[in-house]
Amino acid sequence: MSNKVFQITLFGLATNEQNTLGSIFKLAASRNRQYAIVNPSERTTAEIVLVDIDDANALNQWRSFSVHNSQIPVVKVTKTAPDESRHEIYLRRPLTLKRVLETLDKVTIDKINFVPELVVGGEEVRNEEAHAALSDAAKFAEKASPTGIKALVIDDALSVRKAMEIQLKFFGMAIDFAETGEEALEYIQNHTYDIIFLDLMLPGIDGYQVCKKIRTHKTSKSTPVIMLTGKGSRFDKLKGTMAGANEYLTKPVEQEQLKEVIKKHLPNSTPHT
Repeated sequence: MSNKVFQITLFGLATNEQNTLGSIFKLAASRNRQYAIVNPSERTTAEIVLVDIDDANALNQWRSFSVHNSQIPVVKVTKTAPDESRHEIYLRRPLTLKRVLETLDKVTIDKINFVPELVVGGEEVRNEEAHAALSDAAKFAEKASPTGIKALVIDDALSVRKAMEIQLKFFGMAIDFAETGEEALEYIQNHTYDIIFLDLMLPGIDGYQVCKKIRTHKTSKSTPVIMLTGKGSRFDKLKGTMAGANEYLTKPVEQEQLKEVIKKHLPNSTPHT
């Protein structure tokens, strides 16, 4: 599972609150999402902004900064946060470990699309934190604006189909799912796809045969085909290439790997933020 340290810049916040954040971030140093506070002189390198909206001076400083750095996600720190806000994220005082980490984790999912728990073909997620992250990711992916990109996912494992559904919905894709090679070929006869994700081990005809048939069909002969499989030997990859696959990803496939492949074959696609 990928680990990343997100750089955070602060506008306002009393010294004791800054110390509290520093302590929380140290305690969370073993998590896959980690956080660190950058010096004010390095603010432009930050990936998340925390601004004390109860402090007028801090609020003005942040507004000046945001003129040229509006792309950086913002968390508003306050004593009286609204119960719900569709477009803004609030962190309510007092700053507790659970409250701080839950809020920042939500930013990394909703605004930065960082979901390392979203592994295709990995082991079942068991800890509470990972379940919460996946639940948040699924809810956010549902809100993505449609892009007109259509994908076909061919895999007999429900867990893989669920993970792929969340991953691809981040890109605003419409998705069809097939559990067998025969079912997939029916879809290909009747629909045109921008990208196809194909499992190697399928009931009935295997992924290699499916890929060869995809390449003989007029509407799919040039469609990118990404093989997803638990077999990672050179021979298997060569066999996949000979069958017509564009890429060969060995499970478990992490989120960043899948993003890179999608961007490579669909360069105009970008995750929803």
